Amino acid sequence: MSDFHIRPARAADAATIRSMIRAERLDPLNVHWENFLVAETGGRIIGIGQIKPYPGARELGSLAVAADQRQTGVGGAIINALIARENGPLYLFCLAFREPYYGKFGFRSVTAEDLPRALKSKYVLGRFVTRLFRQRLSVMYRAADGA
Repeated sequence: MSDFHIRPARAADAATIRSMIRAERLDPLNVHWENFLVAETGGRIIGIGQIKPYPGARELGSLAVAADQRQTGVGGAIINALIARENGPLYLFCLAFREPYYGKFGFRSVTAEDLPRALKSKYVLGRFVTRLFRQRLSVMYRAADGA
């Protein structure tokens, strides 16, 4: 495991957060540095993640880890830290092949019909975009107690 720590993002991190989101081709909408936690080592941000607030729903999103830091526990540590700060259910959107990874954190696959109204239009757009790249979008849900 890498030697890193997780902290709330600061305004000075905004450009790095945006850059990592662009580099990973993640959803660039509803990105506000104030919602992020970052993993940092030696003054370098090596991972990011946020909880996106929507009316009546919250989404774990914008998870990215620097290529040279993958498979070291950074992503999982960010997810656990984000979940620990929440007291309600969470949703996430991911490519279907990532379902087993998020399942380790208590997320389970659900259908689009299970989504709150605030996330349905995001699903429709995401589904369209992922199909362009011959991928399948998955919707996942984690109850407040992780069950």
